[in-house]
Amino acid sequence: MLMNTKIQATLAATLLASTLLAAPASAEVLALTGATVHPVSSDPIPDGTVLIEDGRITAVGSDIVAPPGARIIDLDGLHLYPGFVHPASQLGLREINSVAGTIDTAEMGSVNAALRAEVAFNHDSMLLPASVAGGILSAHVVPGGGLIQGSSAVLELDGWSWEEMVLKAPVGMHMEFPPAAVDDENNEDLARIEQVLDQARHHLRASEAARAGTAPAPMRNDQLEALAPLLRGEQPLFIRANRYDVIEKALDWAQDQGFEDLVLMTSPDVQYLAERLARDGIPVILQNVYALPSRRWEPYDMAFVAAARLAEAGVQFAISDDGNDAANARNLPFQAGTAAAHGLDKLSALRSVTLWPAQILGLGDELGSIEVGKRASLFAASGDPLEPMTRIERVWIAGAEYDLMRDPGRRAYERYRERNRQAQGR
Repeated sequence: MLMNTKIQATLAATLLASTLLAAPASAEVLALTGATVHPVSSDPIPDGTVLIEDGRITAVGSDIVAPPGARIIDLDGLHLYPGFVHPASQLGLREINSVAGTIDTAEMGSVNAALRAEVAFNHDSMLLPASVAGGILSAHVVPGGGLIQGSSAVLELDGWSWEEMVLKAPVGMHMEFPPAAVDDENNEDLARIEQVLDQARHHLRASEAARAGTAPAPMRNDQLEALAPLLRGEQPLFIRANRYDVIEKALDWAQDQGFEDLVLMTSPDVQYLAERLARDGIPVILQNVYALPSRRWEPYDMAFVAAARLAEAGVQFAISDDGNDAANARNLPFQAGTAAAHGLDKLSALRSVTLWPAQILGLGDELGSIEVGKRASLFAASGDPLEPMTRIERVWIAGAEYDLMRDPGRRAYERYRERNRQAQGR
C-alpha cells in the first residue's frame, strides 16, 4: 500500500476476473485413512477415510474404498480437522511491529476505499509457515487505518504469489466508526464518511446514466468507484466498533444509511447487544477473547464468556484475535479454546474458527468443514486442536501436503530436540 496502490489495484482487477481462484492442486488421488475425521458440519467419524482429487474432497466416511492407484496415507491415532480460517488478520501485511518498513497495513489519509489488501500481501512472509503449523490454512486479510479503509481478501497461506493464493477478493469494504460520534451529532469524522458516501452515490448514478446513454460519463474517481459494489449491495460493509455505546450507534447509523449486508468487527462488549444482533441477523467477528475488563463492575471473565453469550442469543459469530499482531495469529485456536472453557460448547468453539468464519466471508461452500466438493485444506493433529498441548502432525492445502519444517519455530524445536538426544546418547 505504500507503493503505487492505484496501479496495483488496476492490476488486481485485471488479474482477478474471477473472485474465486484455485491454487495448483496435487494431481494424484489421496486417501487419508485411519484418523478420527471431524467434519465440523456433522458428527466425528471414527476410523474414517477422506479421498482427495484435484485439490477437492471427493468422499468422506467410514466405509470409503480407495480407488485403484490412490496413494494411501495412514493417519491411525490422529484426528483430521478442516483448516482454521482466520476471520480478521493482518498476516502478509505486517511482519515486525517495531520495523516500520515491514508494515503495510494502511495508507495516508482517512478515505482509502480504493485500497485492496491482496495486492500488498507478502506471500513470502515468515509468519505464514508459523501460522500454517498452527493449523491456520487461510486468512481474511484486512486493511487498517483511516475511516474508510479499503477492501479485504481471503487468501490461502501457501503459494508462489498473492494471485495464486487469493480465494476471494474483494470480500467487503471496511470502515472504522468514529467513537466520538456517540456524543457529537456533528462529528467531523462521521460527517466526512457521509460526505464520501453521498459523493459515491451521485457518482454511481452518473455512471449508470452514462452507460444508459442519457448523460456524459463522470470523471474517473478511484475512491468513489471502489464504493460502488457496496452501494449496489454486492458486497458487505465490515464496520469496526468496540465500546458498547459505539457499537449501538454504529448499528443505528448503518441502518439509517440503508446498509443491509453488515458484518460487525468488535470487542467482547458486543455481548451486551446480543439480542439485537440476533434479531437483525448481523454476524459478528469477535476480537480478542483474551481482553481484560474495561469497567470496574465487570467480572474478570467478561471477555471469556462473550462468545457463549452470543451463542445463547443465536448470533452467528467467528472468533478472532485483535488482528493487529500477525506474529501471534497462530494462537487463534486457543482463543476459541478459552471460550470453550467458559461456557461455549466445544463444537461451537470449533465452528467459530472454521465453518462460521467461512460462511460469514462468503466461502461456506469452499472452506470450513470436511465435506464433498470443498477444498482439501485440512490437518492431522494428535488431539483437540483448541488445546495448546496438541501437536499438528501433517497439513494439506488444496490437496498438496505442506512441509511443516518451513516453520522456523518447528525447525528450531527439532534441532534442539536432536541435540538433547545426542547429549543423552540416544
